Amino acid sequence: MMQNFCYRVLLIGCMTGVILSCSSSSFSPALNSSAKALPDYSRTPILFIHGSGLDSKTWKPMIEHLVSTGYPTEYLSAIDLIPNDGSNVRAASEMIAPAVESLLTQTQVAANRAGFKGKRSQEVDLVSHSMGAVSSRWYIAKLKPERVRTWIAIAGANHGTNAICPFPSDGNSEICPAFATSSTKNPLQIALNGTPTAPVDETPYGLGRDHARVKSILPNRTRRILYFTVRIEPDRWIKPENSAVIDGAGGAAIAIPAGVPVKETSPGNYLFQAQVDHDPLPQHPDLIRFVTALLTTPHPQEVPL
Repeated sequence: MMQNFCYRVLLIGCMTGVILSCSSSSFSPALNSSAKALPDYSRTPILFIHGSGLDSKTWKPMIEHLVSTGYPTEYLSAIDLIPNDGSNVRAASEMIAPAVESLLTQTQVAANRAGFKGKRSQEVDLVSHSMGAVSSRWYIAKLKPERVRTWIAIAGANHGTNAICPFPSDGNSEICPAFATSSTKNPLQIALNGTPTAPVDETPYGLGRDHARVKSILPNRTRRILYFTVRIEPDRWIKPENSAVIDGAGGAAIAIPAGVPVKETSPGNYLFQAQVDHDPLPQHPDLIRFVTALLTTPHPQEVPL
């Protein structure tokens, strides 16, 4: 969640070749973007949401790679939440919600300018990191689920985190402690996750299967969402690490790219096994390849009504 300056210097050096003595535990070679695909205006636009203490620069390598695979530049937008550790509810309603509408308007203009005559998506994919997972889940659960096609959380604080408790702010306080059970002290967590004795659907309108004790909010014709999480262990900012896992994720077959060190530990929840810290995780080349695979996975054609 908080920036680790020394690690970022090492990361930049390894990726640019400035530091020549990177160990075997450093990042794998940079993604090959030499063969750039033509823009495909039938793609689903993507909004990227950073975590506490970070900003939109988190997503620069991922956006560059997605452009190389055929996403139009105008279809990719990384939001800056201000403040970057503020209330998740406010972030969802006052920043994410208008950013989604702005992105869809932007994509329409770009597609029209390019002469695209095909079907254009009225939904977006949300890719989030750390606390951004919480604010983006609030957007889905409480505001505009019909606007979301796929939701991906990278090291998401889905059930809170104990590591953030020494750094109080409006947003950090909402996710401290992990697995909160007090509706008075942690109403946001209870609204999104429920409690062990009163669970709620953590993945409303999701295509995955919820726990038997959960009263599911089923997908329908206008709301059908794929949910995915990716976590690392250990994770200095998500404690305990299983906070990142959510019930009801998945619902589609995923082809993991060759050589990507990730395994599915429960439906839709993945453990990324490369050695990488929390903050630079979204910039890891193998993680970027895996997120690309999740984003381009077709949705099942049939959904329960």
